[in-house]
Amino acid sequence: MKISFQRITTKDGLELHGLLFEPDRKTTKALIHVHGWVGNFYENKFIDFIAKEVTSKGFAFLTFNNRGAGIINDFIKRKKSKIDYVRIGGSLEEFKDCVFDIKAVVDFLSKKGYKKIILEGHSLGCQKATFYGYKTKDRRIKGLVLLAPVDDVAFSKNTLKTKYGESLNIAKKMVKNGEGNKPVPKWMAFYQLLNAKMFLNVADPKSDSGRLFDYSGELKEIQNINCPVLVVFGSKDGYQSNPVEKLRILKEKVKDCDVKLVQGAGHGFVDFEIQLSKLISSWLKDL
Repeated sequence: MKISFQRITTKDGLELHGLLFEPDRKTTKALIHVHGWVGNFYENKFIDFIAKEVTSKGFAFLTFNNRGAGIINDFIKRKKSKIDYVRIGGSLEEFKDCVFDIKAVVDFLSKKGYKKIILEGHSLGCQKATFYGYKTKDRRIKGLVLLAPVDDVAFSKNTLKTKYGESLNIAKKMVKNGEGNKPVPKWMAFYQLLNAKMFLNVADPKSDSGRLFDYSGELKEIQNINCPVLVVFGSKDGYQSNPVEKLRILKEKVKDCDVKLVQGAGHGFVDFEIQLSKLISSWLKDL
């Protein structure tokens, strides 16, 4: 396969970096990987295995840094001939801006001749991939692969326990007072310098991100995704209680949805990379 480093610019001028893996034989099929919260395009070891496996089956594979890469990160921002830097990263991003990132990458591959594009998300990347599909109805997206789509609201409640309600009130008050970009108190910050807006995106069940995989809710957004969906959980995911039940809910509520449980695997599928990559490539082949 051929591997190339890519710089892709979003509509709002942000420069994103990634790697494109292409099979030796020309193809019009591609899988895009969207990393999780404060992650990056190379961190998870399963990336190596998925890239090798899917290219052997005739799919290109693109993994890239979205604006939620790292806790705090400086990105190049282009405006015509001018270059500037903006500080974003997982603690400061606005969830809804994931549409800019994913569209830029889809456009990039589309211009290269890829017509059958599959979005794959891991952790918070599942919310981003799903939100993009729901919000844009992009017909170029022919499938969705969701690796560990955790209920972030339930995780927030479990982590903050009796202080969950108080934390929501504090963050909402900060946003109302024009302090949405300021860090929340340390006791309620999942990551350093997490601002109030991003806290609510993860912890508030009414936010764009929070409601996407609220398994006690309607799951309206993913039910309105007009393409086949594959959902994979590890049986020992430390961020999601009872993943078997969550897979059952998705299978029941989402049309054209395949669900898989990787026995013994955790949230990052460490030591289960081969099994995961073969599972994904097999689904892609049937698709």
